[in-house]
Amino acid sequence: MTLTTDQKLALAQRICDEFNLFVKEELVYQIDDMKDNDQLNHEYYITPSDQEDITKLVIDIIAVPVG
Repeated sequence: MTLTTDQKLALAQRICDEFNLFVKEELVYQIDDMKDNDQLNHEYYITPSDQEDITKLVIDIIAVPVG
């Protein structure tokens, strides 16, 4: 059996949705970890703009091919 174009798109969308959720959860975890390790000010709270910027950076880093 081969996947149809619609099935491939549906699978890709599901993976993307899960990835976005993971990134949001991991971002919160990493911020807390950085605060605990005194690498980030304890008064810092993520803004929607920061979240968007960091998510874009994560996607860019993942998109770079590794030899």
